[in-house]
Amino acid sequence: RSLGGQRGVGFESVRMPQADDPPARVPYEAEGIYALGVPRLFFTTHQSTVRTQDIIRAQPRLFFFSSFVSEEYQPFCQDFGPIDLGGVVRFTEEVRSYMEDNRLQHRRLVYYSATDSASITNSVFLLCCYLMLEHGFTPERAVARFERIENLPIEPFRDATFEVDTFGLTILDCLRGLKRATSLGWFDRVVFDAEGREELYEKPEHDISPMTPKFVAFATPKDDPKDERYSARKSINHQAPFRRLGVTDVVRLNSDALYRDSVFEQTMGFKHHVVEVPDCSAPPARQVERFLNICDDSGEGVVAVHCLAGLGRTGTLIGCHMIKHYGFTAAECIGYLRAMRPGSVIGRQQHYLELIAECEWKGNLPGVSDEALQKIIKDAWSAGRNAAVQCISQAATLLRAGSNLSALETLSGDEDVEEEGAA
Repeated sequence: RSLGGQRGVGFESVRMPQADDPPARVPYEAEGIYALGVPRLFFTTHQSTVRTQDIIRAQPRLFFFSSFVSEEYQPFCQDFGPIDLGGVVRFTEEVRSYMEDNRLQHRRLVYYSATDSASITNSVFLLCCYLMLEHGFTPERAVARFERIENLPIEPFRDATFEVDTFGLTILDCLRGLKRATSLGWFDRVVFDAEGREELYEKPEHDISPMTPKFVAFATPKDDPKDERYSARKSINHQAPFRRLGVTDVVRLNSDALYRDSVFEQTMGFKHHVVEVPDCSAPPARQVERFLNICDDSGEGVVAVHCLAGLGRTGTLIGCHMIKHYGFTAAECIGYLRAMRPGSVIGRQQHYLELIAECEWKGNLPGVSDEALQKIIKDAWSAGRNAAVQCISQAATLLRAGSNLSALETLSGDEDVEEEGAA
């Protein structure tokens, strides 16, 4: 962060657009400066630290700044974002502090990113979140400030695997998920406890993430110190944080239990349920029904859910509840879940949630019709998502009994979805 300037390449006007005023399209070039639709705030990219230093010296009337938050994402595989909501809140506070600094009131503020696509994508996501949370932009209006920059190297976020990405989660998907969660009262940046979340997440004692007012996701506890496959997070370590979070029920999804189920019930006083879903898979319809019945029976209590890592199967079943009860699209749901717990929902589980969003429900039992399945497949073809078609068809077998469609095969046990033990 430093005081500095720019050679004037591509410097735009700061005229405030109306809500329905589409911003003018401009070409992208490194070191070009682009207005973000609010007074004094701009975006640029720099090719190196040396160039940043040169630019800073060139025109000291501008204030250039960046943020380490855009670099915080820790990948599991080939994933690179999005930044979680704790980072979003910290970033928003950083930008606000510069915008409100009395020493900078007559300066133009230019946020700079590195020029690689991952850095730009995460920076754009964070800036869009700032525009939404601080200035009331809609997701569409925030994204439009960057979509107009022709050839700006933004790429879709992807799942936490080394496989071919078949879904393509966009910044707009993530913003819409955040917007829906905000409208439901799930997220309020003013009271969001980023520090409290960090104390729960990926610690030696436990790996816990509050997801929605109804759900907590966590990695499997392990009580056998001789088992070296997973971190030794003992069951009893979860008692105190679960009490604080209002947990009443615990659901285990993995079949390979690494602790005694009775510990949660007899020792800690939680209701414990087993809803086994095969590793690297998504749940059959009857397991969805059983899971949602458990959630209904828990009343006002919070349900804590885990598989092995607390990412794939855990996120998928929580997503089923979000879609059924709150109207999230699959993409909105996945974007929000990954902002709450990075890496959530993996491989064909993404397409499974697309099907859940089109399901016909009989109580808590989901079912997808031939017409809905064909529509989803047609939409995938039309969008050029050819690799997604087989994934959608495979996921459909879990929601359709006796399918007559050819080339359908069960998703259960498909080792290509992700690395063993990740979901």
